[in-house]
Amino acid sequence: MLDILKVLVGVLSGGVAGAFLNEWFRRRGAKVQTIPLIQRVNRLVKPGLKEFSLARKLSDGSLEEVTNVREYQFTLRNTSAVHLQDVEVQFEFPADDVEGHAERPTLSKTPPVPTAATVTPPWKRGFRWKIPQHPSTDSIDFTFRAVEPESEDFEVALFGSGRVVVERSERDSPARSAGRSSFVEGWLRWALVIGWMSFTIALVFAPFGGSKKTLTTIDEGGCALTVISSYSHFNSSLWPWQGPWQTEYQIMNRGNRDCSLRSGLFPEGIITVGRLEEFQTVYSADKPRKVWTSFFVGINTPTHEAKIEVYAAKKAQ
Repeated sequence: MLDILKVLVGVLSGGVAGAFLNEWFRRRGAKVQTIPLIQRVNRLVKPGLKEFSLARKLSDGSLEEVTNVREYQFTLRNTSAVHLQDVEVQFEFPADDVEGHAERPTLSKTPPVPTAATVTPPWKRGFRWKIPQHPSTDSIDFTFRAVEPESEDFEVALFGSGRVVVERSERDSPARSAGRSSFVEGWLRWALVIGWMSFTIALVFAPFGGSKKTLTTIDEGGCALTVISSYSHFNSSLWPWQGPWQTEYQIMNRGNRDCSLRSGLFPEGIITVGRLEEFQTVYSADKPRKVWTSFFVGINTPTHEAKIEVYAAKKAQ
C-alpha cells in the first residue's frame, strides 16, 4: 500500500500531467485581463431653449459665444476577478479648456484622489485620479466637458493595475464579468483537478489491464468437465492497455474416467484430462475477448462437440 501511495503522490505532484495542469493554471492566471471604459455620452452640448446660447467669460469681463462644447460621460467597470487597489486612471483630450469630475465608486465609496497628469501630444489636457479601492464588479463614473476640442476622440490609460488594462467600449456590458466568470473559472479548475485525481486513482488502484473470468460446464460424450477461462495483463510495468496478455484455462474433470479434449485454443492437440485439474496458458499481443468456440470431448476419442463461451485472443479463435 505504501508503494501505491508513493506512485499516486508522484503522479499527482510531480508527474507530467500534474506539471501540465500546473503550467496551464499558471498561464491562465497570468493572462492580461481587460476591463471596459463604457462611453455613455460623447456629444455636442447645445442650449435647449430658443434664443439662448453658450458663452464663456473672458479676462476683460466680456462674454464670448461658444459653439463647440463636447460632453463626455464614462463608466469604468471592474469586470475582472482582481481587486484593484490604488490604481490610477488618466484621461487625455484634444482641447486646452476641459472640465473634469469623478464620482465615488458604486461599491467601495472611496473618493478618487486627483493627481498630476503628464500629457503627451497630440493631446492637450489631461486628468488623472487615484482610486484607493476598486473591487471586482465595482464601477466609477467620470464626466468631462471640453471647449473647442479638435476632435471627438480621447485617450484613457490605467496605471498600477498589474495584469489588468482598460479597453474602450461604446455599450454597457451586463455584469457577467468578474463574479460569474471567476465563479465558472473556479469550478472549472476544481473539475479538472478532481477529474484528473479520479483518473489517477482509478489507474493506480485498478488491476493493470483488467482481469475477468468465465465458467462453463460440459456434459458430452460421457465427459463431465468444468472450464474456467481468465485473462490478465502479463507485464504490469508496461502501459496497461498494451500487451502481452496471459490467458489461463483451468479444466476440471467431474467424472469418474479420464476424458480426451481437443480445441483450437490449444496448439498441443488432444489433451487428456484426468481426475486432477488441467491448466493451459496462452500468451497473446491482443487483448482477449469473450467468444464462442468448439471443445471436442470424448472418453477415448474427442468426437462430441460442445460450444462454450471463453476468453480468447483474436488469433487463437
